[in-house]
Amino acid sequence: MKVSTSQIFERAMAQMSAQQSKVANMQTQLATGKQIIRPSDNPDQAGLIQRLSTALNRQDSYASNLGALTSRLKAEESALMTTENIMQRVRELAVQATNDTLSTSDRKIIATEVKALRNELLSLANTQDVSGNYVFAGSMARTKPFAANAQGTLVYQGDSNRIMVDISDQRQMQLNRPGSEVYSSIVRETAGGTSERVGFFSVLDDFSAALDNNNTPQMQSSLGEISQLTQNTAIAIADVGSRMAMADFQTDALNDVKARYQQLLSNAEDLDYASAITQLTSEMMSLEAGQSSFAKISQLSLFDYIR
Repeated sequence: MKVSTSQIFERAMAQMSAQQSKVANMQTQLATGKQIIRPSDNPDQAGLIQRLSTALNRQDSYASNLGALTSRLKAEESALMTTENIMQRVRELAVQATNDTLSTSDRKIIATEVKALRNELLSLANTQDVSGNYVFAGSMARTKPFAANAQGTLVYQGDSNRIMVDISDQRQMQLNRPGSEVYSSIVRETAGGTSERVGFFSVLDDFSAALDNNNTPQMQSSLGEISQLTQNTAIAIADVGSRMAMADFQTDALNDVKARYQQLLSNAEDLDYASAITQLTSEMMSLEAGQSSFAKISQLSLFDYIR
Protein backbone atom coordinates (compact mmCIF):
# COMPACT_ATOMS: atom_id res chain seq x y z
CA MET A 1 0.00 0.00 0.00
CA LYS A 2 1.38 3.33 -1.06
CA VAL A 3 1.48 6.18 1.45
CA SER A 4 0.75 9.60 0.04
CA THR A 5 2.76 12.68 0.82
CA SER A 6 -0.20 14.20 2.61
CA GLN A 7 -0.54 11.18 4.89
CA ILE A 8 3.11 11.30 5.81
CA PHE A 9 2.77 15.03 6.42
CA GLU A 10 -0.33 14.64 8.61
CA ARG A 11 1.18 11.80 10.62
CA ALA A 12 4.35 13.77 11.28
CA MET A 13 2.24 16.81 12.19
CA ALA A 14 0.20 14.79 14.69
CA GLN A 15 3.28 13.25 16.27
CA MET A 16 4.96 16.61 16.65
CA SER A 17 1.81 18.20 18.07
CA ALA A 18 1.49 15.39 20.64
CA GLN A 19 5.14 15.84 21.61
CA GLN A 20 4.70 19.60 21.94
CA SER A 21 1.66 19.04 24.17
CA LYS A 22 3.63 16.59 26.30
CA VAL A 23 6.51 19.05 26.72
CA ALA A 24 4.10 21.89 27.53
CA ASN A 25 2.39 19.73 30.15
CA MET A 26 5.73 18.86 31.77
CA GLN A 27 6.72 22.53 31.80
CA THR A 28 3.45 23.31 33.59
CA GLN A 29 4.21 20.54 36.10
CA LEU A 30 7.58 22.11 36.84
CA ALA A 31 5.98 25.56 37.20
CA THR A 32 3.31 24.33 39.64
CA GLY A 33 5.33 21.61 41.36
CA LYS A 34 2.41 19.21 40.93
CA GLN A 35 2.23 15.85 39.19
CA ILE A 36 -1.40 16.28 38.13
CA ILE A 37 -2.43 19.43 36.26
CA ARG A 38 -5.95 18.30 35.37
CA PRO A 39 -7.94 15.42 36.91
CA SER A 40 -8.25 13.95 33.42
CA ASP A 41 -4.46 13.50 33.31
CA ASN A 42 -4.76 10.62 35.78
CA PRO A 43 -8.29 10.15 37.23
CA ASP A 44 -7.23 7.49 39.74
CA GLN A 45 -4.38 9.54 41.13
CA ALA A 46 -6.53 12.68 41.14
CA GLY A 47 -9.15 10.81 43.16
CA LEU A 48 -6.50 9.68 45.64
CA ILE A 49 -5.24 13.25 46.03
CA GLN A 50 -8.80 14.45 46.69
CA ARG A 51 -9.37 11.79 49.34
CA LEU A 52 -6.07 12.53 51.06
CA SER A 53 -6.72 16.29 50.98
CA THR A 54 -10.16 15.77 52.53
CA ALA A 55 -8.69 13.57 55.26
CA LEU A 56 -5.95 16.12 55.98
CA ASN A 57 -8.48 18.96 56.18
CA ARG A 58 -10.44 16.88 58.67
CA GLN A 59 -7.31 16.49 60.81
CA ASP A 60 -6.83 20.27 60.69
CA SER A 61 -10.38 20.67 62.00
CA TYR A 62 -9.62 18.28 64.86
CA ALA A 63 -6.45 20.23 65.62
CA SER A 64 -8.47 23.45 65.79
CA ASN A 65 -10.94 21.80 68.17
CA LEU A 66 -8.10 20.55 70.35
CA GLY A 67 -6.57 24.02 70.43
CA ALA A 68 -9.86 25.53 71.59
CA LEU A 69 -10.31 22.72 74.09
CA THR A 70 -6.81 23.13 75.55
CA SER A 71 -7.26 26.90 75.86
CA ARG A 72 -10.59 26.38 77.61
CA LEU A 73 -9.15 23.77 79.98
CA LYS A 74 -6.26 26.05 80.91
CA ALA A 75 -8.69 28.83 81.79
CA GLU A 76 -10.76 26.36 83.80
CA GLU A 77 -7.74 24.95 85.60
CA SER A 78 -6.40 28.40 86.48
CA ALA A 79 -9.75 29.47 87.92
CA LEU A 80 -10.17 26.26 89.89
CA MET A 81 -6.65 26.28 91.32
CA THR A 82 -7.21 29.80 92.62
CA THR A 83 -10.66 28.78 93.87
CA GLU A 84 -9.14 25.90 95.83
CA ASN A 85 -6.55 28.20 97.43
CA ILE A 86 -9.25 30.65 98.47
CA MET A 87 -11.50 27.91 99.81
CA GLN A 88 -8.63 26.57 101.89
CA ARG A 89 -8.24 30.03 103.37
CA VAL A 90 -11.99 30.25 104.01
CA ARG A 91 -11.83 26.89 105.78
CA GLU A 92 -8.92 28.11 107.92
CA LEU A 93 -11.02 31.10 108.90
CA ALA A 94 -13.97 28.83 109.69
CA VAL A 95 -11.79 26.72 111.99
CA GLN A 96 -10.46 29.89 113.60
CA ALA A 97 -13.94 31.34 114.04
CA THR A 98 -15.18 28.36 116.05
CA ASN A 99 -12.52 29.02 118.69
CA ASP A 100 -14.37 29.95 121.89
CA THR A 101 -11.69 32.47 122.85
CA LEU A 102 -12.61 34.82 120.01
CA SER A 103 -14.64 37.91 120.75
CA THR A 104 -17.53 39.31 118.72
CA SER A 105 -15.24 41.96 117.21
CA ASP A 106 -12.70 39.27 116.27
CA ARG A 107 -15.37 37.40 114.37
CA LYS A 108 -16.53 40.54 112.61
CA ILE A 109 -12.97 41.04 111.38
CA ILE A 110 -13.02 37.46 110.05
CA ALA A 111 -16.39 38.17 108.44
CA THR A 112 -14.88 41.10 106.55
CA GLU A 113 -12.18 38.85 105.08
CA VAL A 114 -14.69 36.11 104.25
CA LYS A 115 -16.86 38.60 102.33
CA ALA A 116 -13.84 39.77 100.32
CA LEU A 117 -12.89 36.17 99.54
CA ARG A 118 -16.47 35.42 98.55
CA ASN A 119 -16.34 38.26 95.99
CA GLU A 120 -13.08 36.89 94.59
CA LEU A 121 -14.73 33.49 94.24
CA LEU A 122 -17.66 35.06 92.41
CA SER A 123 -15.27 36.66 89.94
CA LEU A 124 -13.61 33.28 89.37
CA ALA A 125 -16.96 31.53 88.92
CA ASN A 126 -17.72 34.07 86.18
CA THR A 127 -14.37 33.53 84.43
CA GLN A 128 -14.30 34.18 80.67
CA ASP A 129 -11.95 32.61 78.14
CA VAL A 130 -9.96 34.49 75.48
CA SER A 131 -13.06 34.59 73.25
CA GLY A 132 -15.17 36.20 75.94
CA ASN A 133 -17.18 33.04 76.61
CA TYR A 134 -18.07 32.20 80.20
CA VAL A 135 -16.16 29.07 81.16
CA PHE A 136 -18.63 27.77 83.74
CA ALA A 137 -21.98 28.56 82.06
CA GLY A 138 -22.58 25.16 80.45
CA SER A 139 -23.66 25.68 76.84
CA MET A 140 -24.90 29.22 77.57
CA ALA A 141 -21.47 30.70 76.92
CA ARG A 142 -22.69 34.30 76.67
CA THR A 143 -24.67 34.20 79.93
CA LYS A 144 -22.96 35.18 83.18
CA PRO A 145 -23.23 31.94 85.16
CA PHE A 146 -23.64 33.39 88.66
CA ALA A 147 -25.71 36.50 89.36
CA ALA A 148 -28.11 37.78 91.99
CA ASN A 149 -31.82 37.02 91.61
CA ALA A 150 -34.68 39.33 92.61
CA GLN A 151 -34.13 38.41 96.27
CA GLY A 152 -30.45 39.28 96.07
CA THR A 153 -29.34 35.63 96.31
CA LEU A 154 -26.56 34.50 94.00
CA VAL A 155 -27.88 31.72 91.78
CA TYR A 156 -26.59 29.71 88.83
CA GLN A 157 -27.98 31.01 85.52
CA GLY A 158 -26.22 28.66 83.10
CA ASP A 159 -27.36 25.18 82.13
CA SER A 160 -26.09 21.67 82.74
CA ASN A 161 -25.41 20.85 79.08
CA ARG A 162 -22.03 19.46 78.11
CA ILE A 163 -20.54 20.53 74.79
CA MET A 164 -18.76 17.68 73.01
CA VAL A 165 -16.20 18.35 70.28
CA ASP A 166 -14.68 15.96 67.73
CA ILE A 167 -10.96 15.40 68.28
CA SER A 168 -10.51 12.42 65.94
CA ASP A 169 -12.54 10.26 63.59
CA GLN A 170 -13.64 8.08 66.51
CA ARG A 171 -13.35 10.28 69.61
CA GLN A 172 -15.02 13.27 71.22
CA MET A 173 -14.09 15.25 74.33
CA GLN A 174 -16.08 17.40 76.71
CA LEU A 175 -15.33 21.08 76.12
CA ASN A 176 -17.07 22.58 79.11
CA ARG A 177 -17.98 21.89 82.71
CA PRO A 178 -21.23 23.42 84.06
CA GLY A 179 -20.70 25.80 86.96
CA SER A 180 -23.39 23.99 88.93
CA GLU A 181 -20.98 21.07 89.18
CA VAL A 182 -17.89 23.13 90.02
CA TYR A 183 -19.33 25.75 92.36
CA SER A 184 -21.80 23.16 93.50
CA SER A 185 -24.55 23.18 96.08
CA ILE A 186 -24.61 21.07 99.23
CA VAL A 187 -27.40 19.30 101.09
CA ARG A 188 -28.28 20.90 104.43
CA GLU A 189 -30.33 19.23 107.13
CA THR A 190 -33.01 21.52 108.51
CA ALA A 191 -34.29 21.75 112.08
CA GLY A 192 -37.48 19.95 111.05
CA GLY A 193 -35.59 16.85 109.97
CA THR A 194 -35.86 17.58 106.26
CA SER A 195 -33.11 18.54 103.87
CA GLU A 196 -32.61 21.29 101.34
CA ARG A 197 -30.05 22.20 98.72
CA VAL A 198 -27.99 25.28 99.45
CA GLY A 199 -25.96 26.98 96.76
CA PHE A 200 -22.20 27.51 96.90
CA PHE A 201 -22.39 31.24 97.54
CA SER A 202 -25.30 30.91 99.95
CA VAL A 203 -23.07 28.74 102.14
CA LEU A 204 -20.48 31.53 102.21
CA ASP A 205 -23.11 34.22 102.83
CA ASP A 206 -24.59 32.20 105.69
CA PHE A 207 -21.13 31.80 107.21
CA SER A 208 -20.56 35.57 106.99
CA ALA A 209 -23.93 36.19 108.64
CA ALA A 210 -23.07 33.73 111.42
CA LEU A 211 -19.82 35.60 112.05
CA ASP A 212 -21.58 38.98 112.09
CA ASN A 213 -24.22 37.63 114.50
CA ASN A 214 -21.70 35.69 116.59
CA ASN A 215 -23.78 32.54 116.01
CA THR A 216 -21.43 29.75 117.09
CA PRO A 217 -23.70 26.77 116.19
CA GLN A 218 -24.13 28.15 112.67
CA MET A 219 -20.39 28.73 112.37
CA GLN A 220 -19.78 25.09 113.31
CA SER A 221 -22.29 23.94 110.70
CA SER A 222 -20.66 26.24 108.14
CA LEU A 223 -17.27 24.65 108.84
CA GLY A 224 -18.57 21.26 107.70
CA GLU A 225 -20.24 22.73 104.63
CA ILE A 226 -17.16 24.72 103.66
CA SER A 227 -15.03 21.60 104.01
CA GLN A 228 -17.39 19.82 101.62
CA LEU A 229 -17.18 22.67 99.08
CA THR A 230 -13.39 22.61 99.30
CA GLN A 231 -13.39 18.86 98.61
CA ASN A 232 -15.72 19.34 95.63
CA THR A 233 -13.27 21.89 94.20
CA ALA A 234 -10.41 19.40 94.51
CA ILE A 235 -12.48 16.83 92.62
CA ALA A 236 -13.16 19.36 89.85
CA ILE A 237 -9.43 20.11 89.56
CA ALA A 238 -8.67 16.40 89.22
CA ASP A 239 -11.25 16.15 86.44
CA VAL A 240 -9.67 19.07 84.57
CA GLY A 241 -6.23 17.52 84.96
CA SER A 242 -7.50 14.26 83.50
CA ARG A 243 -9.04 16.02 80.51
CA MET A 244 -5.88 18.08 79.92
CA ALA A 245 -3.77 14.91 79.92
CA MET A 246 -6.16 13.35 77.40
CA ALA A 247 -6.02 16.48 75.22
CA ASP A 248 -2.20 16.43 75.27
CA PHE A 249 -2.14 12.75 74.34
CA GLN A 250 -4.62 13.27 71.52
CA THR A 251 -2.66 16.28 70.23
CA ASP A 252 0.48 14.15 69.93
CA ALA A 253 -1.47 11.37 68.23
CA LEU A 254 -3.09 13.86 65.85
CA ASN A 255 0.28 15.33 64.89
CA ASP A 256 1.47 11.83 63.97
CA VAL A 257 -1.64 11.20 61.86
CA LYS A 258 -1.26 14.56 60.11
CA ALA A 259 2.39 13.85 59.33
CA ARG A 260 1.44 10.52 57.72
CA TYR A 261 -1.31 12.09 55.62
CA GLN A 262 0.98 14.94 54.57
CA GLN A 263 3.62 12.47 53.42
CA LEU A 264 1.09 10.39 51.50
CA LEU A 265 -0.35 13.53 49.89
CA SER A 266 3.11 14.77 48.98
CA ASN A 267 3.96 11.43 47.38
CA ALA A 268 0.75 11.51 45.33
CA GLU A 269 0.73 15.20 44.46
CA ASP A 270 4.17 16.80 44.55
CA LEU A 271 6.55 16.62 41.62
CA ASP A 272 9.97 14.97 41.81
CA TYR A 273 11.88 17.90 40.30
CA ALA A 274 15.13 16.02 39.55
CA SER A 275 13.31 13.25 37.72
CA ALA A 276 10.99 15.70 35.96
CA ILE A 277 13.85 17.85 34.67
CA THR A 278 15.66 14.79 33.35
CA GLN A 279 12.47 13.60 31.63
CA LEU A 280 11.75 17.08 30.22
CA THR A 281 15.24 17.28 28.73
CA SER A 282 14.71 13.91 27.03
CA GLU A 283 11.28 14.90 25.71
CA MET A 284 12.60 18.22 24.38
CA MET A 285 15.36 16.37 22.53
CA SER A 286 12.70 14.12 21.01
CA LEU A 287 10.66 17.19 20.09
CA GLU A 288 13.65 18.83 18.41
CA ALA A 289 14.33 15.63 16.47
CA GLY A 290 10.69 15.47 15.43
CA GLN A 291 10.73 19.11 14.34
CA SER A 292 13.84 18.46 12.25
CA SER A 293 12.19 15.47 10.57
CA PHE A 294 9.01 17.46 10.00
CA ALA A 295 10.99 20.25 8.35
CA LYS A 296 12.52 17.74 5.93
CA ILE A 297 9.17 16.10 5.19
CA SER A 298 7.50 19.44 4.54
CA GLN A 299 10.07 20.15 1.80
CA LEU A 300 9.21 16.96 -0.10
CA SER A 301 7.08 17.04 -3.25
CA LEU A 302 5.31 14.46 -5.35
CA PHE A 303 8.27 14.38 -7.81
CA ASP A 304 10.53 13.24 -4.96
CA TYR A 305 8.42 10.08 -4.69
CA ILE A 306 8.18 9.24 -8.41
CA ARG A 307 11.83 9.67 -9.32
